[in-house]
Amino acid sequence: MDLTFIFAQFLSGLTYGMVLFLVSAGLSLIFGVMNILNFAHATLWLMGAYFCYTFWNYLHQTLSIALWISIPLAGLVMALIGAFIEIVLIRRIYKRELYEQLLITYALTLILGDLIKIFWGVTDKLIERPEIIQKPVFIFGAPLDSYFIFVNLAGIFVAVALWCFLKFTRYGHIVKAAVYSREMVSALGIPIPKIYTMVFTLGIFIAGFAGGIQAPIGSVTLGMDMSIIIQAFCVVVIGGFGSLIGTFVGSLIVGEVYSFSILYWPDGAMVLIFVITAFILIVRPWGLFGTPTRM
Repeated sequence: MDLTFIFAQFLSGLTYGMVLFLVSAGLSLIFGVMNILNFAHATLWLMGAYFCYTFWNYLHQTLSIALWISIPLAGLVMALIGAFIEIVLIRRIYKRELYEQLLITYALTLILGDLIKIFWGVTDKLIERPEIIQKPVFIFGAPLDSYFIFVNLAGIFVAVALWCFLKFTRYGHIVKAAVYSREMVSALGIPIPKIYTMVFTLGIFIAGFAGGIQAPIGSVTLGMDMSIIIQAFCVVVIGGFGSLIGTFVGSLIVGEVYSFSILYWPDGAMVLIFVITAFILIVRPWGLFGTPTRM
């Protein structure tokens, strides 16, 4: 096994890690601030992929940049849907037990899944990439899909943008404060429900944006959400719920472990990820970068 092949697998794992980060970032943010474990997060991600396909299908015959317009549009539409879901449903389960939250958001997953079947049918949807990103590029001799470069850059951009938002903006400081003490934020006269709506909307925007990015990688298929939500939970458990850095690092760990283990143990790649997740839960239940106060 030469170094070029190993590097190619590393790049593949890096790309998959970025896909997982884009899915997991909103999930971790929502739980960190709102203490809501949203099982429907990946289904909202899948819906974003379908919306991206819809916009692209409408625009691609007249606009060469249809894909680049469709991806953020999918995020914006999902943000509006996310705000509606938070106002109508989620804010009514803030004080419910964790298992009740999971049951209610799982029911939401089933409802959204049926809506997807009604509006888009059960056939796979395929987005044709622009010619400029159809050919592979070679990095140190290792081939990499041109579109994967965009995926990696998008993941890094979202990570940096979220970090800057939390670090340098007033609302970001409020969100960080809410992670540690909602009571303190409320005592300062800051309306917690509005903060929750903003955070949930932002989290679902990222999910929809991630779905749009995922759509051109392969066909948009029913059931994609069920496979990736498990991996997203592994990411946030490893990195730490509510930790942006932890989610980023956890995504890279899962991506690289999956990329390399699938070479030697294809049927057990996910088993190894589950073992790592279980080990973290036993040794450090709050994750690599989380804090015990989140437990």
